[in-house]
Amino acid sequence: MARLIFVLHTKLLLMKIELAVDKTIQEVQQAFHEAFPFLRLMFFKKKHEAYEGNAAKDMIEDTSVKLGSLEKKPHSGVLYLEADMPTWQVERLFEEEFGLHVQVFRKSKNLWLQTSRTDDLTLEVQNAKGRASEFVEPFPEDPIDIREQE
Repeated sequence: MARLIFVLHTKLLLMKIELAVDKTIQEVQQAFHEAFPFLRLMFFKKKHEAYEGNAAKDMIEDTSVKLGSLEKKPHSGVLYLEADMPTWQVERLFEEEFGLHVQVFRKSKNLWLQTSRTDDLTLEVQNAKGRASEFVEPFPEDPIDIREQE
């Protein structure tokens, strides 16, 4: 019986995201996605608490929107994100420092899932789970008969 084993290589990643009033959502999303290719950063009109999701109707779908138009008190600055930060902490940093309502999504096969129930997992672990979902073996095409034995 073949086993599929995934090894998580720990490599502490410090990511610097420059947020400016003239930057677009897409620019921030792309920078985040380059650091964590199996995660997406989505922007919303309303805030949420840790372990809560956002409603689809509140998602900002126009990624050409400038960050300055989303903030109550527009300003520029830098966020430092580390791979070992829990997801809830990343989302809270965007909220507290810039008033931006973000939610981290993780790839799961062909879908993107809000990570609300797994907010305690780090960005690194979330990214590894997304990567692992691409390598899930499909069920065998032939039916399995458990009565057959060697």
